[in-house]
Amino acid sequence: MSTRPIHELRSEAHAAASRGDMAHARGVLYAALGHTIAREDEYAATTVDLRNLLARMGDTRGALTVDWYAGSDRSQRPLLERVPPVDRARTMLAWADRSGGGERARPLYAKAADEYEAAGLVARAAIAREKAEDFTRARALWSRLSQVLSGSGEDLYAAGLARFNLARTSGKTGEASAAREATVGAVHLLEEAADRYETIGQRERAFDCFQVLIAIGRESGEFEHVLEGYVNVIRILREDHLRYYALQSYEEAVQAAEKQGETAAAATLAREMASYARKEGLPSIANFGMLTQAKLWRDLAGLSASRGAPPEIAENALLAAVIAFGESGQFQRVAEVYRDLAQLPLQESRRKHYERAVSRYQGATDLKIDAAALPAHLRHDTGYPDVWHVDLVEWEQQGSASEACADIILDSSWTEVTRRRSLVARLTALALEAHLGQGPIADAGVTANLAGHLCDQLSQVELYTILSPLERLYHRPEPQIRAAVMRALARFMYKRTFITLRDGLADKDKNVAEEAAKAVEELRFPHAFDPLARIYRESSSPRARISALRALSKVDTVEAAEMLLGVIEHDGRDERTAAVEALKRSRGTKFVDLARSQLPRLTGPGQAAVREVLATRGIAG
Repeated sequence: MSTRPIHELRSEAHAAASRGDMAHARGVLYAALGHTIAREDEYAATTVDLRNLLARMGDTRGALTVDWYAGSDRSQRPLLERVPPVDRARTMLAWADRSGGGERARPLYAKAADEYEAAGLVARAAIAREKAEDFTRARALWSRLSQVLSGSGEDLYAAGLARFNLARTSGKTGEASAAREATVGAVHLLEEAADRYETIGQRERAFDCFQVLIAIGRESGEFEHVLEGYVNVIRILREDHLRYYALQSYEEAVQAAEKQGETAAAATLAREMASYARKEGLPSIANFGMLTQAKLWRDLAGLSASRGAPPEIAENALLAAVIAFGESGQFQRVAEVYRDLAQLPLQESRRKHYERAVSRYQGATDLKIDAAALPAHLRHDTGYPDVWHVDLVEWEQQGSASEACADIILDSSWTEVTRRRSLVARLTALALEAHLGQGPIADAGVTANLAGHLCDQLSQVELYTILSPLERLYHRPEPQIRAAVMRALARFMYKRTFITLRDGLADKDKNVAEEAAKAVEELRFPHAFDPLARIYRESSSPRARISALRALSKVDTVEAAEMLLGVIEHDGRDERTAAVEALKRSRGTKFVDLARSQLPRLTGPGQAAVREVLATRGIAG
């Protein structure tokens, strides 16, 4: 990026264009676009300048791309006939979204769907048909895509998503039998896909499978799918140490079960939520879970009695409520529940037993406890995306950087800076695609230079959707491009990042492997523990293993602390030295707390190493 002010660059570009030096003007305006934190009025004016210049030079696709940032229907319409169908479709979708929906938007969505179909992009055509509320044609497209994906057997996850979309649209068109059949198929495919993902350590992809299972259950009314989805979503969130997300999912699961009339399941989930919150040191939420559980058990007892079920069912539910209230110190409520138990049509001896229990709690009071649900400021606002659409779009885009960036530019929900960075990256991606389109005569040096710039620009975007283009670029034969991908990945704090990094660590080119190791050291977020631990345990590269230890030293969780202590106590000298040196520079507290408690049990070398860490950090051992 040029360090010169944006207004100077614009003036130079105007002068160059006026004397007919279009190429120089374009280069200067490209440099001006690199000022992604400029004032909006200056930046928007630059996009207008570049849009007009590119249109004059015959680069209609580039001109339309630039106009997406701040242009309008009026400025974009003259360009549409000279761009590929995918760009026409995307532009029309943006117009429809800006129109406010309803009758004005529907024809635009339909035209976008036509363009996507013309380009052979079935998933995006089907999504556009759904937006146009043309569910009959959307269903036909999802049916076609389901058959293709199920027949190939290569991508179970995408096949499951396509089947789910077929089920959804079949329901919209009143084809109940087809909807049920597609639902069963989707569930089987997603369960199998989740198993495969977890087997190869890609739990974030398994998480998506379970999210879709929840949606399938809600759509079909089959609570077993909702429950299976929530149980596994919560398990993965807990394992990734995302406790507030896990607790919110617990609450959602309890509410879903209660709404579905599955009171026993709701009470069980509330009990698990309380136990987890207590373990995480959140007594207020733990108490809330216990009281919720007790209420649900009492509700279940009332329901079973009203249905004429055997009184033993109500008895068991009320006894569970007694335990929950007792653990919460709510002794008056314990007495109330015992009074309910004494009134059940049970054996005389049992009723007498419960009556005596009531008398034992006479005069008892409830302890004053703080009980509250997860506070609003700890909740995530938007929930999870509609992955049954989003992930199929990613699958269809096949890692195209220009496509991924285009979606971001046209999405006004992203910040101005993010959209600007995506704009710069898309222009480079289009240039790279045009260059590679020359085939065997494409200059290798130009390819490496453009791809390297693209990796650097994509790294500035930092969104999850950019991972797919970087994954595709990693499969280029040029080692310098693969190294650039590794450097870019250091900025993407997602578990999925490690899929490509693990390949990079084993790359035959030493420079690529070294860049991958450096990137690993930068990825030190809490839910990175599992992939980092896998790299340490499974990599044959000493450099990769040490990088994983350095990253783990900055992951302040109990699991990371336990693993590092195990390395110090049991592993080789090089690993122990790397762990000790990394822990000396760490600022986390979990290792310190664990090390101090375990210090007397450690052997001589391990104890000495831990004392060295504590002493360096100014902590008494």
